[in-house]
Amino acid sequence: MKLRSARALDGVAWMRSGLRLVQRQPLGLAALLGIMVFGLGLLLMLPWIGPLLVSVLLPALTAGWVHTVERVQLDARPSPALLFEPLRSPQRKSLLMLGGAHALAVMLALGLADLIDPGLGDLWERLHSATDDQATADALQALRGGMVLRVALLTPVALLFWHAPVLVHREGAGVAKALFGSTLASLRNLGSFVVYGLSWLLADLLLSAVLGVLLGALGLPQLALLLAVPVAMLFSAAFYASLHASVHGCIDFGDALDQDQTPGNRDA
Repeated sequence: MKLRSARALDGVAWMRSGLRLVQRQPLGLAALLGIMVFGLGLLLMLPWIGPLLVSVLLPALTAGWVHTVERVQLDARPSPALLFEPLRSPQRKSLLMLGGAHALAVMLALGLADLIDPGLGDLWERLHSATDDQATADALQALRGGMVLRVALLTPVALLFWHAPVLVHREGAGVAKALFGSTLASLRNLGSFVVYGLSWLLADLLLSAVLGVLLGALGLPQLALLLAVPVAMLFSAAFYASLHASVHGCIDFGDALDQDQTPGNRDA
């Protein structure tokens, strides 16, 4: 295993790899995302313990998506068996320990956000109880600031854990070693991750604008919600599929499955 140094524009290539994979397997990857979202949604319904379990499982699911994409590149079909393979592997215990560390980091980040901006729960109540458009707009505006703060605090957590699940699953690394390697890989390629995130944001805005203009031109705004769900599923599946390229763009695992090198990558 060697760290790579990616070009900033490789972040665009990582994003496009996810779109290409969804184009290749749209139904399979969207269905896989739907299964994951449904399962996590059921867990979230559990009081108190539900969100904690979701945070614990997310690293293993990240490894599962990378594993699934590797098999899809070898012409396998996406399946729940591939997605949950890391949880059946000998590294299951280490992945769950990594998940526990992830849950703790998320709780600390959100706890800090609550100290800085303690009124988020009240704002949700204001939004749900709003009786006119102005009250709704005011609540949404206030909520936006709170959500931006929480995203800003959770982003370093995401980068810290970004590569760690794959390092545990594929390399058998311990939790501390995986987090150290993941941190180095993310810091070395921070510019690529900035471009990667901006690429997804721009794609989201562009897709929303195109759908809005198209439905407006056809005089069918009532179909917006009907189309939004499948489009959002495909878009989210493309993001999860692109995790493979983002991990392999920063780390050379030195085997035949390491297929997503971009031309500008330089091994450390």
